[in-house]
Amino acid sequence: MEKKLRPKVHFTPQKGWMNDPNAPVFFKGEYHLFYQHDPDALVWDTMHWGHAKSKDLLHWEHHPIALFPDEQGVIYSGSAWVDEKNESGFGKNDEPVLLLFYTSHHMQTKREMQCLAYTTDGEHFTKYEKNPIIPGKEHTPARDPQVLKNPILGGYSLILTRETVVEFYHSTDFVSWEKTGEFALPEYALRGMIECPCIFTTKASDGVEKTVLMLSMDVSESEFSKFPKEAVAHKRTMQYFVGTFDGKEFKVDEQQKEVLLVDYGPDFYAGTIFANVSDTILIAWLGDFSEGAHATPTEKEGFRGIQCLPRKLTVRKTENGYRLHHAFWKVPQDEVDYRKTQNEELLIDGCVTEILREDGFLPLTSYTPIEREG
Repeated sequence: MEKKLRPKVHFTPQKGWMNDPNAPVFFKGEYHLFYQHDPDALVWDTMHWGHAKSKDLLHWEHHPIALFPDEQGVIYSGSAWVDEKNESGFGKNDEPVLLLFYTSHHMQTKREMQCLAYTTDGEHFTKYEKNPIIPGKEHTPARDPQVLKNPILGGYSLILTRETVVEFYHSTDFVSWEKTGEFALPEYALRGMIECPCIFTTKASDGVEKTVLMLSMDVSESEFSKFPKEAVAHKRTMQYFVGTFDGKEFKVDEQQKEVLLVDYGPDFYAGTIFANVSDTILIAWLGDFSEGAHATPTEKEGFRGIQCLPRKLTVRKTENGYRLHHAFWKVPQDEVDYRKTQNEELLIDGCVTEILREDGFLPLTSYTPIEREG
C-alpha cells in the first residue's frame, strides 16, 4: 500500500489549496485557526479564509469558510483580537466579540485595503459595513495587518507591510487608525518583499522585556550570501529582529548586526502567533517550495499546504545576544515518528520533517528529511 503523505497532526485543509495561517486565536474555550484557502483549486488562486477549531492544537475540526471574496476583493492575510470589553461596539451585552482584521485585494486594480469582520459566536461572521478601516491606493502593496495591545499609549496598535517597510498604526476603537511610525530593514538584513509581519513583547530569560519582530521575506538569489551557514539558502524565509517597542514604532537593538532566521529549513513561511493566550505560540505555513519533480505530490490526496506543529517561543539571552528559542507545543508520540537524542529532536509526520537542534535554537523544517549529522 502506498504511504499516505497527509500528516496526522499537522493541520491540512480537507481539500484544495492552503497557504498562510491567519488570525490564530483562543476564543470561548477553543483555539481557532483561519487560513488562506482556495477550496476549488490545488494551486494559489482565489483567496478565502478557511476556518478550523481545536481543543489541543493537534486535532482539528473543520468548519465552513469564514470569509468569502466580495466586491472589494479577495481575502488576504491578517490577524484576530478578542475584544473583551466591547470597545469596538460590535458585541452585545458586554460579551466578548472576536475581531478579524484582513487585507482586501482587488484583483484588477491591485488596490489593497485593511478591513474588519467580527463574530460573537465564532461561527457566523459579519463584515464591517464601513470597510475599509485603512484605505488603499491602486497598484500599491499594503497588507497583512496584525493587531496588538499598546501598553504605552493605551488602546491598540496595528502593523502592516508596504512591501519594503513595516508601518505602525494606533487606535482606541479598532476602527479609526492613525499612523505612528515605520520600520525599515537595516543594511545587514535580508532584503526583498516583506510579508506577514508579526510582533510580540515578552520577558527574556534574564528578566529584560524584549520585543521581537518577525518578517516573512521573498528574497532574490543575490541575497543568498547573507544566509547563516547553518541554513538552507532559499527564496522564501523568515527573519527576525530583537529590540524595543516605544508605543509608536519598533527599534532593533544596536547589538544585532547579523541575519537571524526563525527557521533554518527551506519550507517555513508566513509564521504568526496565537492571540489571547499567555504563551507565545507560533504556527507557520510549510510551503513545499520545491518545484517540478521535486515537489511533494500531495495533490494526489486532494490538498496542497500544511501548517507546522505549533511551537512555544521564548527569548533567551545568549553569549551572542538575544535569540528565539523553540519548543514543540505538544508531541503526540503515539501518532508521529518522534525521536530525541542529546543533539536534536526529530519529528516526522507524513511528508513533514521538523527538527530542533542546539537545544531549540536551530529549527529546520522541510517536506523531505534533512541529512542529519552523525
